[in-house]
This record gives sequence, structure tokens and C-alpha cells, in this order.
Amino acid sequence: MTDKNRTVAVLGAGVAGLAAAKTLTQYGFDVTVHEACSEIGGVWANNYRSLRVLEPKWVYGYPDWPWPSETPLYPPAEHVRRYLTRYAERFGIRHRIRLNSRVVAATPTADGRWRVVTETDGERDSAEHDYFVMAPGMFNLKKIPDWPGQDDFAGQVMHSSEFRDGAQVAGKQVVIVGFSRSAMDIAVDIVDEAASLSMLHRSIRWPVPEKILGLIRNHVLLFARWPTHFAPPWIRPGKTARLLHGKLQGGVDFFWKFFEVLLSTQFRLKQRKLEPDRPIKLDLFTNLYVAPPRFFGLVGEGRIAAHRAEIEAFEKNGVRLTNGELLPADLVLCATGWRHDYSFLPAELLATIHDRDGMHLYRHMLHPALPGFAFVGGVQGINSATLYAMQSTWLARLWTGEFTLPAAEDQLAEIEALKAWNRDFVSARPNRSQVLNLHQMPYIDDLMDDMGLEKHRKNRLADQFVPYRSADYAEVTASTSPR
Repeated sequence: MTDKNRTVAVLGAGVAGLAAAKTLTQYGFDVTVHEACSEIGGVWANNYRSLRVLEPKWVYGYPDWPWPSETPLYPPAEHVRRYLTRYAERFGIRHRIRLNSRVVAATPTADGRWRVVTETDGERDSAEHDYFVMAPGMFNLKKIPDWPGQDDFAGQVMHSSEFRDGAQVAGKQVVIVGFSRSAMDIAVDIVDEAASLSMLHRSIRWPVPEKILGLIRNHVLLFARWPTHFAPPWIRPGKTARLLHGKLQGGVDFFWKFFEVLLSTQFRLKQRKLEPDRPIKLDLFTNLYVAPPRFFGLVGEGRIAAHRAEIEAFEKNGVRLTNGELLPADLVLCATGWRHDYSFLPAELLATIHDRDGMHLYRHMLHPALPGFAFVGGVQGINSATLYAMQSTWLARLWTGEFTLPAAEDQLAEIEALKAWNRDFVSARPNRSQVLNLHQMPYIDDLMDDMGLEKHRKNRLADQFVPYRSADYAEVTASTSPR
């Protein structure tokens, strides 16, 4: 059977699904994409007005698809939507995407194929494919807590994904539950339109500024190779990391303590009673976020009231907190995250690859017990477009026979080792097994090694200290014969 005869069903037309569809089509597979929404783009398709890419455009994007020259340095959501749409059109995958098409079941068949049942515009259909690729992204089902007294609340409770612009909050007393990136973005967005604005949090994570000390863009830290040596060591640490975390551990501790002081001073965290709970050397690599430029200043001015407390119960005109305080509220906006919906997979299959910590897969994509199955986009990195393009290229080259996997028992051993490594320092959360962040670079190095490609894309000195750009991997993802 030739590649052109082999069919692939892809779930999702967000950043990951588009990368998978483009790459697998490029390698000769017959791809069909099922997108449950009415637009492509995933989280970028329909979201709040201030949503934007938090990294400079030269480090966020598909390696072989440059941004248009007129794109702002930090692309807003509307530019990302156009970028993704043009990507789908340019690489001939737009016609392969079925919108309003939800995958309701995906089941392996006796002959090693996959039966995929979909519901499109209310009509069910079933088809068999040689491969099934999950690419649902990190955002599936809204997670809203069920608080006592919520039904008696005279105001409105809204998930952050339902927020669009300030007209929804004009003149209202707003309470935001959560201290995530979306919570901060929305708070800065609405502060001039809401009558009052409070934010509730259980814990504080270390923020990263767009510019360190107002001078150095954060991609110098986030996208260069050298900081990864100071991170809690990757599952297969290199020589430099082994040296630093061995004989030079004191220097590593000093580096992170210095960085804590630097960020605490820049954001005035102690004065604003927003000091983080965990050491930055752990927190930075598990809960990384880039703070909106105005946020901490608005907290300092008292225009955003930050409360270290949770909602104990709703009352008719407000919420009572666990510290006893009563906050008047017309609108409670929940930036409380998402749950992952994998209910389309058989329960016994899901139990093989998923537990309380999330998905456990070889290279975060495959499992030896599930031939023909892959998960692209199931990891949380700091440059998702590049990361998912690299995963897709790895997958396409594997499925066309350009390299082979280790034996099944070795894959399972690697999965168990990664599980143990992850639990050593990532705080408990539903997807902690899928968090990479600054470990994205050594992970991509592993993919490059598997493919037999040169992972160091620059000369020796630049490779360590010059931030990587998405274009550094362009020749890897641009053709079926990358070098």
C-alpha cells in the first residue's frame, strides 16, 4: 500500500491539527480533518479581544510559514487567525477540513485500522482509516466549580472563554476567579469599564515580563539553549546539565535566587503581597506565564484588588470568601481552566494511556498497544506552533518508514521513566504529565535524534546563547526530505 492510499482522520483544526494535516498531506497521506467548531484555529478562532501571542513573532509560528511583514511584533488573535487560514490555503488542506464535524467515537478495528464516527451538522457518519490522529489542543471542556448558593446569585457567572469585550462588564462589579494568563489579560482589558474589579487566587506563580528589567526581551531566556541547563534536569541530561547539577549545584541555586530577586524587584511582588509560593526553579518550568505589562502596576494602584482567598459561597448580591470577606458582585468570571474530553475513546483503551496526571505516551505521541494512533499537540510548550510542526514531521517520517521505533518494552520503559521524572517536580494537576515549557528544546532534540537529523541548528557558540527562532527548523518541516 502506498502512502497516497493510506488514510488519516485528524481530530481538530487548531494549531496542532493544521500542522498534522499539512505535514501528513505533504508526505502523501490522504487526510480528513474533523473540526467541531464552525471555524479553524482552535483557541484563536473566537476569543477575548486582547488575546495575543506572548512571544515575538520570530519565535512563535510554523517554521516554514513566515508571518507577513505587516504583522505586529506580538501578533493579536485576529492576525493569528489570518495566519492559520492562509497556512491551510497555501498548503492545500482547507478543502480537507470538515467544519461542525465532531468525533463521537474512535475505535481500533480487528485488522489494525480505526473506525471513526462523526456527527456533522446533526448527521452521523462512520468511516475506517489507517490512522487516527488526536489534535484537540489543551482546551476542551469548560471547568466551572459548583459553589454553594450559586443558584440564588442575582448576577451572572461566566467562564473566561465566553468573554469577548468590555460591553459585557460595563458598569458592573466584577470578580475574577483565577490568576492565570487569561485572568490577567481580561483584568487589564476591562479595568477601565468595570465599576470595580477583584481577583481571587489560591497561590501565586512567578511571572515573566515581556522585557527583563525593561531592557531584554524574554525570548533571550525562554528560547535559548543555555537556560535549559539550569532547569531541573531533563530525563536524559547532557554533560553541561550534569556538571551544573552535580559539582556546581551551588551556582545553579545562586542563579535562580538572583532571578527571583530580579523579578520580585521588577514587579514589586513583596510590596503588593503577591510573592510566589514555590521556588522559581520549579515554578518557571511548570506554570510559566508572561505577565501583561500593565497588570502588576494596576494591582499596585488598587484598581485591581487581589485577594488570596477562594469563594466559600454565593449570596444574592455577591460572594463570601474563605477569609470571611463579602465581595459585592454583578458578574463572576471564572478563569478556572479546562477539562479534557477524551470520551470518544473506548474506556479500556483510555485507561491504558491516561490517568490522574494526564496522557502517558512515548514521545508524548504514541503507545505500543495502539498501532495507528497518535496524539499531536498534547504537550504544553512555550512555542506551540513550532513544537507541533516538529511532532507532525516526526510522525510523518515514522509512518513512511524513514526511521523505526525501539522495541515495545523499551517504549514502555521510557514512558514509565518520564512519568517518574515528571512527578518529581511538576505540581499535581490534571495534565502534569504533558507539561514541557522550557524542556521543549531537549524534547525537540530527542525528536531530531530519532529522525537522524542535526539538532544543533547554529554554530557552537550561537547554539547555546542565541535564541532559537521558528525558522531555524524550516528545512526540517518544509519538505519530505529534510536535512
